[in-house]
Amino acid sequence: MKQTIRAFAFAAAMLAAVPSTPALAATQTGTGYSTITISVPDVIILDYFTNINLGLAGQGESHEHSSYSQSNLSGTDQSIDGSGALTTSTISDADLSALRGTDITLTLRNVWAVRGFSATGKASVSVAGPSTLVKGATSSTIGVSKLQVLVDGASSSSASSSISTNLNGIQKGDATMGDVLMGLNFANTSLAGDYTGTITITAITL
Repeated sequence: MKQTIRAFAFAAAMLAAVPSTPALAATQTGTGYSTITISVPDVIILDYFTNINLGLAGQGESHEHSSYSQSNLSGTDQSIDGSGALTTSTISDADLSALRGTDITLTLRNVWAVRGFSATGKASVSVAGPSTLVKGATSSTIGVSKLQVLVDGASSSSASSSISTNLNGIQKGDATMGDVLMGLNFANTSLAGDYTGTITITAITL
């Protein structure tokens, strides 16, 4: 009996001598989610020219007419209205349409470019200007019969005083190039020289 008690005591002592292993703590995780919002404002970038200089080529013409004749001249005849005398109905038209006073339409290619951001990805581009180009304070003018814009490469039938065009971003390579159509009339032009007027190109985000 004493031996059994000693054996139990010895076993208990041995167990007390062995260090206990602590239990592993469970891993804990906290997760949160944040919504990031970046507000991009409307941005419009318009490239244009402050000066557009156009020069017409000089023109010289000669037009042959049939004979001018008058018979039975006397010493008192100082003014002669011979047959075949020129009148405004018999002289020849000028070769160039501009010199005949009729409208000519010029397409000024790639004179504006637009890029940027908008809510719709589009912008309105418009043009406005005078009805005449003037030479100083003189009465000689060049009529402006048409003033329109269009996207370069588009049909001229899409030209208007105001158009809608795509905004493809703000990089230079994304810019939309545009033209200006300008109709000119020289019916009231009587002087050589420089004629000027100011056109305004406006781009607005849509």
